[in-house]
Amino acid sequence: MIISKYGLSFEEESANMTGNGFSVAKELIENLFFGMAKLSTKYDNKVFSDLPYTYSERPLDSILLPKLSKLCNSMVMVEIPTVRVCDNRRFQVEKSTGRIDYWCIYKGYSFVIELKHSFDCFTTAKTRYRKVIQPWIKMNEQLQSIEKALKSYEEATMGVIRIGLHIVTSYSDKTPNRSLLNEFLESIPDTFERFQNDLGKQYPSLRPNMLICWKIPKKLIMKDIYTFPGLWAIAKIYPIIKHRGAID
Repeated sequence: MIISKYGLSFEEESANMTGNGFSVAKELIENLFFGMAKLSTKYDNKVFSDLPYTYSERPLDSILLPKLSKLCNSMVMVEIPTVRVCDNRRFQVEKSTGRIDYWCIYKGYSFVIELKHSFDCFTTAKTRYRKVIQPWIKMNEQLQSIEKALKSYEEATMGVIRIGLHIVTSYSDKTPNRSLLNEFLESIPDTFERFQNDLGKQYPSLRPNMLICWKIPKKLIMKDIYTFPGLWAIAKIYPIIKHRGAID
């Protein structure tokens, strides 16, 4: 599905999941990512051009947190202490303390979001395990290890929904040129399929629910010495948890 928002171009694929909780989570991810893209364009101006998605995970806060706070009417907290424990067959996590990247309230639901950021070379047909697949698995382990802790939450919402949000920057270490940009655009359908297959290959239950690609405008791409033509939001949405403070 092709989407135009804020004068920017996106492509999206999502799983056919039913239920109000999923539809609200999907809407939150869409609005958040579209807003992150819009804010990114502001980092190219007459004073400087330095784009947040070309760095590591933490600089993404400069475009994620302002948009998330606006969407949630300031009902956002970051780095929330939590207890992690998980004894399922996939993830054996001994009881320990940790932190949740983001907690927020959106349209009557509580959300906890774990964020990862990776880089994917679009000129190859291989998804790197250590750089992309392993962080995806780790993010889902973190989300599954806090399930018990979330059940004790006391806010008066309709439930807690966990979201794993993996932001992936498409790149080439070559200088931007028209041929590379065309190669990226032509690779988008295959990349959707590749991410779906590779991120769920080791654990099929961890296949993404949503993937969105932002086709970054040419004027932003040509400002760098390397080529960054696309930004991806790859999401895993978990079922609603009825917590202690849940309301009907």
